[in-house]
Amino acid sequence: MGGGRESLRETFTPINMRVLITEPEDYSSEAVQIYQSFGKVSFLPNLSERQLKTTERETEILVIRLAHKIDGHWMDRFPKLKVIATSTTGLNHIDLKEAKRRKIKIISLKGHVSFLKNITSTAEETFGLILALVRNIPAAFDHVKDGGWNRNLWKGHQLNHKTLGLLGVGRLGKIVSGYGRAFGMNVIGSDPYVDRDEMGKRRIRKVNMKLLFKEADVLSVHIPLETKTDKLVRAEHFALMKKSSYFINTSRGEIIDELALLGALKEAKISGAALDVLTDERSNGDHLRENPLVAYAKSHHNLIIVPHMGGATYEAMEITEKYLAGLVKRHLVLY
Repeated sequence: MGGGRESLRETFTPINMRVLITEPEDYSSEAVQIYQSFGKVSFLPNLSERQLKTTERETEILVIRLAHKIDGHWMDRFPKLKVIATSTTGLNHIDLKEAKRRKIKIISLKGHVSFLKNITSTAEETFGLILALVRNIPAAFDHVKDGGWNRNLWKGHQLNHKTLGLLGVGRLGKIVSGYGRAFGMNVIGSDPYVDRDEMGKRRIRKVNMKLLFKEADVLSVHIPLETKTDKLVRAEHFALMKKSSYFINTSRGEIIDELALLGALKEAKISGAALDVLTDERSNGDHLRENPLVAYAKSHHNLIIVPHMGGATYEAMEITEKYLAGLVKRHLVLY
C-alpha cells in the first residue's frame, strides 16, 4: 500500500505552472520540453510589453543563468513566484535572504557533486587562461594583427617542473590538478575541507594558505563565494608570492581584493593575472566602467580579463540546463 502511494506521488506532476526563462539563447530544447510538461513556458526577450506584464503577474518559476541580479526589486515583479532555478553553483547573483523571506525556493547545481564531476568546462578554461598568460598569447596575437612578427617580444615560460597552487581542492581544483600534472607540474593545495590523504591520492601536497602563496608559480582559485571567503585573498597574500608567479581566478570576483591585486601588478609583486570574474558583475557591462583592473588591462599585457565564460560551453550548458529542469520537476512532484 505504501509503495503504491509512493508510486503515485512520484508520477504526479503539477500542471499549468507558469515558467519564465530569462536567457533563452541556445537554451536546451530538452530542458524546455521538461518545463513544458508541467506548464506554459515563456521566454523573456520574446514578449511584448503587455505580454511581459501579464507573464510577470503569473510566473511561478523563474529560470535564470547569470545575466540578471535577482534582488527584491526583481522579485516584486513576480507576486506568485515560488521557485528560482539557476544552472550555476554560485548564488551571489540572487538575494538569498530576500528569497527566503518571501518563501521562494532556490534550486541550483550547488552540492550536486556526482553530477558535476563530468562538467569540465571551467577547469578547461582555467588552464586555457594559464597558458594564455604564461605564453603571452593574446598580446602576441594582437602583435600579428598589427603587422608584427617578432617572437622575441613575447617570450614566455614553460610549465614543466613549475608548481601549481590550488586555493580550493574541491571538484574543479581536483580536475585542474590533473591538467597540471599532465603538463609536468608539481601540485600543492590549500583547503580546510579536504584532508591530506585525499589530496595525496591525487598527488597534491597539502599546505596552509600562507605556504600556498609562497610556493606557487601559478596560483589558481577554486573556492565558493561565502561570507567567510569574501575578500579572502588580500594584499598580504599577494605580498607572499614570487615576483615570477601568476594568479588565476575563475571562481568569483568578490573572493579577492581587486585593489590589492591591482597593486601587486603595478608594483611587479607578481608577473601577471588572468580573471574570468570581476566584482559585482552586470550583463550590460556597467561594472567595467569604473573598475581599475579593466583600466589597467587596456594598457598592460600581463592582465587578461574575460567575461565569466568558464561554464559557457554548448555541452556544459545543455547538460546542466536539462539536469536543472529535472530538479525543478522533482521539487514540484515532492512539494
